[in-house]
Amino acid sequence: MKRSITWAVMGISLVTLVLSSLAVSRASAAEWQGCDSGRLCIFSDADGQGATISFGPQSPVQLYSAEWDDKVTSIHNNSAYWSCVYRDGYYGGTVQALRPGYRGNLADTSTNLNDQVTSHKMAKSKAGCFTGFERCASGYLCLFTEPSGRGVMTATQNDVSVYDQAWNDRVVSVANYTDKHACFYPGPDFTGSWSEGGKTYGKYVVLRSDSTVIPQPYAAGFTSHKLVTGTSQC
Repeated sequence: MKRSITWAVMGISLVTLVLSSLAVSRASAAEWQGCDSGRLCIFSDADGQGATISFGPQSPVQLYSAEWDDKVTSIHNNSAYWSCVYRDGYYGGTVQALRPGYRGNLADTSTNLNDQVTSHKMAKSKAGCFTGFERCASGYLCLFTEPSGRGVMTATQNDVSVYDQAWNDRVVSVANYTDKHACFYPGPDFTGSWSEGGKTYGKYVVLRSDSTVIPQPYAAGFTSHKLVTGTSQC
């Protein structure tokens, strides 16, 4: 009889343990708001709570609005891409690479960028979060402040008639992953010229699908650019 009672108690304990485990699991899952497949979702509070906004893989954010700048606490990367979140704007400063499927609090990551994220982008591999031209996403023209795609980066798909102070005369390398050629100029509104070896040059061209370090005398001398289908349109 004692043995039967003992087994009965053990059985009840086991059922209680299983039910408790399920309850914890359900509670943990319930903490996170929904995030659609293929999207990157950021949250203002821990465990996927608070205000939220989602982005597609082809929607990099170079500078968060005041509503989100330094206010991201948790992230669900429900996409097949790596999510690269940066402390500074234009993909600068400390970076945290978050694997596809990641769901967690920034305070628990190695870089602890809790309430410090200012920009993000998606990458096909972890390496695409860190250095080099591979940081530039397909379909974008990317400008860098250092050689070989290093340093601070900005990305665009549009003509820019005059760079702001952050980029005027600061471009050292370029990745043109658009379907057009990029024409760069030393003056605003696609004007100005450079002189070298007795010759004058009115633009510097980076062909589509090309990446390059800008040589002298053009380096750190760009003020505007436009994208064209043929170099004769520069």
